[in-house]
Order: sequence, then structure tokens, then C-alpha cells
Amino acid sequence: MWELVVLYGLSKCGHLQNEVTIASRRRPDVLFEQDSLRLTADVTAVSDEGLDDNNPYHELSDLIEDAKKKLKLPIGGLDLRVRAKDEITKRGTRTVLLLPPRATLRTFVDEVIVPQLRDQIADDAFPLRVAIDDEDVSLDITIDPTRSPNSSGAFVAYDVPRIKDRNPLFNALKAKAAQLRTADGITGVIVGDGDCVALSVRSADWRRVSTKQIIDEYFRQFSSIDFVLLLSVREIGHGCASYLANEASSFFRPGFHAGTELDTLFESMVSHFPKPAMMPNNGALRAREDDYGLGHHGGYGMSGSSMVRLGLREFTEIFAGLRSLDDNGAKNVEAARKLPHETNLIQGTVMRNLMDGRLPESIEVIKTDEDESDDWVEIRFGKVDPAVAPLR
Repeated sequence: MWELVVLYGLSKCGHLQNEVTIASRRRPDVLFEQDSLRLTADVTAVSDEGLDDNNPYHELSDLIEDAKKKLKLPIGGLDLRVRAKDEITKRGTRTVLLLPPRATLRTFVDEVIVPQLRDQIADDAFPLRVAIDDEDVSLDITIDPTRSPNSSGAFVAYDVPRIKDRNPLFNALKAKAAQLRTADGITGVIVGDGDCVALSVRSADWRRVSTKQIIDEYFRQFSSIDFVLLLSVREIGHGCASYLANEASSFFRPGFHAGTELDTLFESMVSHFPKPAMMPNNGALRAREDDYGLGHHGGYGMSGSSMVRLGLREFTEIFAGLRSLDDNGAKNVEAARKLPHETNLIQGTVMRNLMDGRLPESIEVIKTDEDESDDWVEIRFGKVDPAVAPLR
């Protein structure tokens, strides 16, 4: 996605070619020319997915939730707290959660956690508690059904970079150095944020190495690279006045002469980017899902009792029998139906019109712009129809 956005933005600024073969037979993503400016660049995205794989907190939480269902416990009510340790290496220190390896998580839950929960359920010992504390695994689990459907948890941040050349950002940059080794002119790497703490400002940990420190180390080890451009999305403002904006940060190797020209180019390129729809962490989560997002699910509008409006995709799913209005647009329909909830206002309005003998007289699709992922359906009810109205 980031590559597509970059190529689109650059195409509006000068002459752009994609995957042109260079002397090493490699094919970098970008060959761009504008007047006397000529640059070759590769585009990549960086995330903390590798760190997440090695610290599978969220997977453990999901497996415990699955086990709770089999034990006939209500959804939610889980509090999972995991301790961590610092591993000292030759290059520095890193934080690791005290969890079983990902490959053994399911066995750990089935053979260690579930038997303890089952015994406590048999003794009616609520809330349920499991505490494990040894050199390899250290965690506390509390399950309180009265807190359903809410869950909570805590763990030490393991994704804060603490070693300049051992972190996801440096690794992504290093992988691109060979791709650009024999390229002519200005060379650089353009990095898109796929949910990486090394690109964010959300950590105040004094032990962390900064983004600049990481990139400075990269320039020191790979002096043939002239620039690094970091792309992300930031939330500007607070509350109802907040909005999302594209953000670009450029870094140049010491002694590089064309920084001003590149900054001007990058500013122009970003101005042509599409408006961001969500933050990088949410975008990364949505990208891993098998299906589409919810669109306007759960959203609605009404005008008295004569008009109701709901999302086109939700309307179609209702028409296909996959959900009802009473599901309130929930993504997991089966789970939502097990929880107490209030009657949907649109369903109540539709029911009142039907009982009064008023049927829809028009159904109109309201189109939205390209930044929206769904359209609307507007249903207007007519006058009382004697064919379906109660006898008076």
C-alpha cells in the first residue's frame, strides 16, 4: 500500500519509472527525474510483527478466551498480566515477555491453565485465579464473570527499541541497502509505517534509542545511502476537533548536498497522497483480517417516523439473512446475541410503521465519496395502506 501511495505521489511531481534494472540486476521501486534531480529509491514498510510473534501476549489472551467458551463461561471478564525480563546481549539489552513459545501456547493453555480453571469452577471458587511464576513463564490470570463483557490486561512494552542496529526499523533499512548498491545518482529508502514503535513518539522510555540514532547508525554502516524518508499518519488535535494527517520525516547522510531539494520534492509528493482513513496500528490490524471492514454497520439516521437510514452493506446482509437490525451492526453476530442489549431504534421505528399499516414508498441509495467505505440506504414510509392496516 505504501509503495502504491509513494508511486502515485511522485508521478505528480516529475518523470517516474518503476522497477528499472540497474547494474547489479536489481530492480528498485523508484527511478525519478525532475530537471537535474535524479534519484533511485526502494519503498518498504516496517512493523513490530516479528516482535509480536516472539511475545505472543494477544494470542495467549485469545486462547484463554476460547478456553473460557468451552468451560461455559461468559465472554470477557478476563484480566491477564504478564511479567518480563531483560536479556543482555553483546549489542545491548532487550525486553522479553515471560511467556511460552508461540508454538506451544495452545498446549500450555490446555494442559496448564484449563485444569486449574476447571477445578476452581467445580469448587465454585469465583473469581477464578491462576498464578504462574518461574524463570520461563510468569503471569497472573483472573477471570471474573461479573465483569463480562469487559476484559483487561497489562505487560511491559517489549517493542521499544533499545539497540541502535537491532530493531525492526534498522532491519528493514539494512535489507534495502543491497538493492541500491550500484544505483546511479541519489539513493535512498522510503519507509512506510506499518505499526512500528521505532517510528512513533508514543514511548517516553528513557532507555530507548531514538529514530534519529537508529538512522544515524544506518548511515554510518551504509555510507552509499543518501537519504531515508519515514512516512506515517498522525492524529492532529483532540476529541471532536481531531483529524488524521500524513506525516513525512526526512534524514540525510552527513555531507549530503541536496537535502533542501529533496525536502521540497517530498513535501510536494505528500501533498498528493490520499487522505488517511486510520492510524497505522489500526490499518495493520485491518490488513490482517480476512474480510472487509464494517462500513457503516451500526450507524443510522432517522427523521421522525417517516424515514430511516442505514448502511448499504448492513442492509444487504439483513436482506441476505446474515443478520438482523437487532444485532446493532455487531461484527461477531453470534457473540453479540448472547449479551444483553437495548432494542435497536430503527427496528422499533420500522415495527411501528408496519403495525400502523405504513409500508415503504421509496428506497434510495445515497452515494458517498471515495473516502468512505460504504453507502447509505434511505427508506421512506408512505401513508396508511388499508390492505395491511388494522381494522378500525
